[in-house]
Parts: sequence; C-alpha cells; structure tokens
Amino acid sequence: MKFLNNEKPLNLFSILSLCVLVLSLAGCGGEDEHDHAQGDSHADDPNAAAIMAAHKHESANETCFMCDPAKRDKGRLWCREHVRYEDRCWLCHPELEEKDRLYCKGHFLYEDECFLCHPEIQKKDGSASDTTTTNAQELAVNERGRQQSNTTQNAHAGGIFCNEHQVYEIECAICQPDLATSLKPGGSMKIRFASINSADKAGVRTGLPRATQATPSIEALCQVQYNHNTMAKVSPLADGVIRAVKYDVGDKVHAGDVLVELHSAQAATTKSQYLSALVERDIRQQTLVREKRLFDQKIASEKNYIEAQASHRTAELMANNLRQQLINLGYTTEEIQLVEKNQDTSANLVIRAPFEGTIVQRNAVIGEAKAIGQSVFTIADLSTRWLVLSVSSRHIAHVQKGKSIIATFEELPGLIVKGEITWVDTAVDSRSKMLQARALVEDDLQQIKTGLFGKANIITGSDQPVTLVPRDSVQRHEGASFVFVHNEPDLYSIRRVALGQTRGQSVEILDGVSATDPVVTDGSFIVMSEFLKSRLGAGCTDH
Repeated sequence: MKFLNNEKPLNLFSILSLCVLVLSLAGCGGEDEHDHAQGDSHADDPNAAAIMAAHKHESANETCFMCDPAKRDKGRLWCREHVRYEDRCWLCHPELEEKDRLYCKGHFLYEDECFLCHPEIQKKDGSASDTTTTNAQELAVNERGRQQSNTTQNAHAGGIFCNEHQVYEIECAICQPDLATSLKPGGSMKIRFASINSADKAGVRTGLPRATQATPSIEALCQVQYNHNTMAKVSPLADGVIRAVKYDVGDKVHAGDVLVELHSAQAATTKSQYLSALVERDIRQQTLVREKRLFDQKIASEKNYIEAQASHRTAELMANNLRQQLINLGYTTEEIQLVEKNQDTSANLVIRAPFEGTIVQRNAVIGEAKAIGQSVFTIADLSTRWLVLSVSSRHIAHVQKGKSIIATFEELPGLIVKGEITWVDTAVDSRSKMLQARALVEDDLQQIKTGLFGKANIITGSDQPVTLVPRDSVQRHEGASFVFVHNEPDLYSIRRVALGQTRGQSVEILDGVSATDPVVTDGSFIVMSEFLKSRLGAGCTDH
C-alpha cells in the first residue's frame, strides 16, 4: 500500500491542534461532560449561559424544549450557542427571518407558533388543538409541520447554510457533532479547516486504500489444550512401591509398553491365592472322577457323588475369580500362564501404556509409594489438540458447532491453524459476559504448545471485497468508528465505517470507503481535534 509521507517538524498550528485534542478529550471523559456534549449544559458558552440564566418557569419542576433536549423536535437542528432552533436563530441565519412576522424573543419562536406563550396552540398531550380555529393557531401548526418536513428533506437537499464553515448546517460536523454517531456506514459530515494550508502545515497526509478480499468472521481469544478425549492419567491398580521407571516426559510409547514396575504385596498375595486355588481345583477334580466311578459301579452313594460335584465347581469358581483378579491388576494372559508354569508368587507388578501417545507429565520416582488411583504418568495423543475459545456474548448467534475457525499466535508469526468447533457451552459467564466454546485442530501440532494463548477468527460467511487502511487512519468517537476523507484543500469528511479484522498495521474496512477515496493516513488525530473543538463551545457564530 502506498501512502503519501512528507515528514515536517511540528509548527505552531500543529501544537495548537494537539492542545485542542487533549482538552477536548479531557472535557468529554466524564458523565457531566457527556451531558454538555448533548446540549444540556451551556456553562462554557457565555451567550448560552446568559440566555439560560434569564430563562425561568413558574414551577420548579417544569421544563420546556429550551432546557430539556427530549422535548425538542426530532431531526430539527439546534443552535447550542444561542439556545434555539437553527431555523429560528437570526443571529446565525439572519437571511431566514420573516420581518413581517411577530417574533417571541423570550422563547425564540414566531409568536404564532410559541406554545409556551400561547398554550392554547397545543393540547395537554402536546399535539395541535382540534378546537382552536384562529388563523394564528392554524399557521403555527402548519409552520411546525413544514419545518419538520423541511428538516428531513434538508438532509439531501441542503437546507440551512452554515456561513462560518461554508457547508450546509446538516452536514457541518463542527457545528452539529452530535449527528455523527447517527450516521450509517458510508454516511459522512464535513469539517472545514481555517485556511487552505492549515491541514497541510499541521502534517495531515492522505493516501488511497488498498482493495483486497477478506472472509467475514468474528474474533475470539483461544488457548491450546490437550484433547482430553485422547488423553489418560496412568495409575496403579494396586498399592505398591516403585522399583523401576522405564520412560520419561516427552517419550513416545505404544499400547502395552511397560512404564513402571512396582513392588506390590497385594500382587504377591493374589498370585499365591491363585496358585493354591489351582491346587484345590485339581484335588476336587480327582475326587469327582473317583466318586463318579464308584457311583457308576454302585459302590458309592449318589449323595457322595453330588457333594463331589459341588466341591469341584466351588474350587473351579474360586480359581477363576482369582485369575480375574490378576487380570484386573494388569497381568496379561501370557503373564498369568508364566505364573502358573513357574509357580511365581513374587510381588512384581507392572503398569502399561493404555494407547499410543506421548508422555506429557511424570509423577514417579524410584522408592515412592503409590496408592490405587495415584497418577504416575500422563499420556496424550498429540495428533489432535483442543482450542478453548472465549467469545463475546454479543456474537452468540454466530458460534455454532461445525463452524470453521482460523487461529494465529503472536509467538509463532506466519503460522495459521485451522479447525472446527465441536462444542459450545450452554451458559454465558455472568462476570466476563464471555461464551466458552471448543474447536478441534489437527494440523501444525508440532509447533503449537499446550497453554499457548492466541487469537481465533470464527468464519461466518464467504469471501467479500474490503479495503485496507492504516490503523492510525481509524478514529473512535462515542463507540463508533470513523475515517477522514479529503474533499478539498481545506475540507474533509468524517465518514462512518464498518471495521473488519486487523492485519498487522492495517485494518479492514467492510463498508464506508472505496479504493478511490483519499483517506487521511497521517495526522488523523489533528482532523479529529478540529471536529471535536465544538466541545469547547466553538460552534456557529454570528457574522
């Protein structure tokens, strides 16, 4: 992207502009200052303060359109300096005055429309009276309707002209700064500098945005975690003391590999009991064979034969139960056969890997006693990972299972990790107002590490054209984003824009400017200070 860049030392105008900006921001930071910006306070304007000092009501709780902005006609421009409607301010717009029409100097309306002096013009609910038929009353109703209609039309056709800044009042951002926040993306207002060379001397520079393509998405914070569905904490199935540790953290293991050898008294006891049960089973088997032969020869009674059958079945059941206990302790079929063959009653017990993976945690040292359930190793399959997402609750509608995500990490510049949302929480955190979700990723897992924080973009649509501008070109005002477009040597537009994602030192503009609009790239804060100077009371003046 190419932008104009002409470095010049700060001159007096630049310093003054910076001072205006600082004072403006300082004056609009608190709750009281915000009220002043909305036109409710006139303490900084001597003209307005004097007018409001003389303005009184019979009742202490009574208000009118002069002291209560909520009672003013919507869409009708307001002169804050002189506390009256712009189209009734002869100080700012003497060319609009109708000389042959009586004027109420107390409320700055024509007499035939001043419902404060002539309450019969309106009903109690504020609408025009149906029973009043005087010409003055009809004229007042018609005039107010005409003014409101004209105010709406003036947004396009021009209307009242600001003599001080040589633009229409409806477009004058300096005189009507409160209208800026009501703009839609692409809408703009005008800012006129004091002279043709003012902006250039202050260091304001412009450049053309760069057109490109972008995928619409919403931003989220993310943290890398192991996939808990392919992760296991390996622990002994009997109490014992560690005799040997075969692997360490970071080692890859396969299913069935021996990780740890234990000395377990329970294992020795179970083996001994199993071997004894086998001997008992064999004796009962021989007794059963003998009793059956005697029974067949009618030498022994049937009772003895039935008792021999029962004893054999009991001995066989005991042997099978003890064999199952050995299996439960982790012995394989081949190891149990060796126990039978070698009459092994040792206390040796091994712990094996449940699946193929990587050892990510070790809690085992030789000589350490371990009880059932105490972890000795943690194994994880690193072929997949989880990205735990934290998304602002205002984006709930876009966070759904199956949505694609793209994650980046500051520690790994240039790396882009792709995945898919597999789980969305059913509740929003009441303190942070964030929604938790989880995405499964399967690529570039050798580089990303568990615990790493990054930024994720949840894809919400297909590619669309955008323009890129420098981050410094974008200014914020009352929660909205704006850029400044150069119209004439001393004239700039403050234009509302819809922002996309941030790309390094550039920002995507989804709506509001095109690639042919000369956008302020350097010194946008100077133009913003010119826009905000009305916060100090500098608005339309009487010429």
